[in-house]
Amino acid sequence: MNLHFNITQDVGHGVSIIFICCILVILACMIDLWTGVDAARKNREKIKSRLLRMTVAKILDYLRVVVFGVLIDILGLAFPWYAIPYCALIATLCILLIEGKSVIENYQKSRSSAAKVVDMLEQIIECGDNATAERIIRAIKDDSQHHRYKNKKNGRLHEVRSAAPVAGEGDCE
Repeated sequence: MNLHFNITQDVGHGVSIIFICCILVILACMIDLWTGVDAARKNREKIKSRLLRMTVAKILDYLRVVVFGVLIDILGLAFPWYAIPYCALIATLCILLIEGKSVIENYQKSRSSAAKVVDMLEQIIECGDNATAERIIRAIKDDSQHHRYKNKKNGRLHEVRSAAPVAGEGDCE
């Protein structure tokens, strides 16, 4: 029985792949943090140091998953067809997909109309007279007709748009 243990080539090549996987996981988490902070700023939410602690904990959890994949890959060295750390690559791919989805959600959060609500409320508060404030509130109500609703019968999303003007900048001047 001839076992395949080409340690110098397999391990050296595998370690560099695992290192790249770890770097990719860290970069993905940092991009997620960046887009999350950006979305929070646009929505005028408080940015707390808890976000950084959660990101560090998330990175460590993800790296544990990659290390677990590496443990399985070490067993794979006994097989001649097991040339690269497949489990570490699959774990990294899954982590990158999860973080990619989170980045997309953060982008959508920063582009949502909820980000505009704070600005509209500030406009209403800064208004000197009731007539201008009422005009802004009417514009907000008209704009709220542009929404998505789910058809109860078939579950499809439908859009309804209104041609109503939106409250503009400088209405309170």
